[in-house]
Amino acid sequence: MTADKNLLIPDWPDALNEVDIVKARFVLDFVSPCTVRPTDFIRLGSLLRTPGRQTLDAADELAVKQWQALFQPAPSADPVARRRFQKPAPALVMTLPVRQETFIDTGQRLECVVLFVGAGVSLIHVFLSSLMHLGHLGLVSGGGHFQVTEVYSVGSGQPENLAWRQDDPLDSFTCAVQPLSWLVGLDRVPGRLMITYETPVRLMVNGRPLRKPRFRQVFPFMLRRVTSMIHAHSGVELLDEPSSLLESVSRIDELETRLNWIDWRAIGGQRDLVVGGFTGDMVLSGQAIRDIYWVLAVSSLFGIGKGASYGAGRVKLCH
Repeated sequence: MTADKNLLIPDWPDALNEVDIVKARFVLDFVSPCTVRPTDFIRLGSLLRTPGRQTLDAADELAVKQWQALFQPAPSADPVARRRFQKPAPALVMTLPVRQETFIDTGQRLECVVLFVGAGVSLIHVFLSSLMHLGHLGLVSGGGHFQVTEVYSVGSGQPENLAWRQDDPLDSFTCAVQPLSWLVGLDRVPGRLMITYETPVRLMVNGRPLRKPRFRQVFPFMLRRVTSMIHAHSGVELLDEPSSLLESVSRIDELETRLNWIDWRAIGGQRDLVVGGFTGDMVLSGQAIRDIYWVLAVSSLFGIGKGASYGAGRVKLCH
């Protein structure tokens, strides 16, 4: 998509500088073959939590608290915050390393990029431990055993650094911690923008999924995902009242919408009961993009909808 010459100065919340993030690349070397599908990674949350629970020493209160803080964070103790923000998601966001059914042979390598947010930055070793145990169990039934051999840290304007290698202590990471604004901050943004939903987005309204929504229906989900993640894991409130942003959305022109519905996971193994989400593109235009661009930009890192922490609901902005 060709960028519009009508460049806008986006309004970036200063509080984004208060949110710490680490972007890390995990290297998985497979020791047994398997065929993997994108849905195998979208359900990775439950797969990672299972070995974590199995290996935790219930008497080790610190280990239990760290595991819960990363994978199953508790709702806020503030009743106002509980009403305002959604149930806290894990303090991490994975990018799907496969987009279609793929055969992985013994000796092959798979790389997985993970973003750790706020409190999750100090808990990378907890994620690594669960990932290593999952490697012993296997990614898919009967196969897909792997070893985590290296972890690389991605820094601002710097080459990737080796942050951990196999046989190092789990807590020996040397990761580059950056403010969230490093990944999303731009001085100028176009007045015409394409949003691509790369992996299935599942958004529910009154118990029913949105199959071909308009942008004004999607934006509140983006806003809530962004503000909830940052509040839960960094203790930062990005805005007091969403009404001004919602009003800005009403002034944005949705020029094109090309969405498709994809059934991507059977429920309980039953082929006639499936869940899915929409993919495709939206083209937006208008001066009000500068008001909401920060929400779109952070959504492109966090994803939206069901399974966003593990690769579903990936959003890409095309300038």
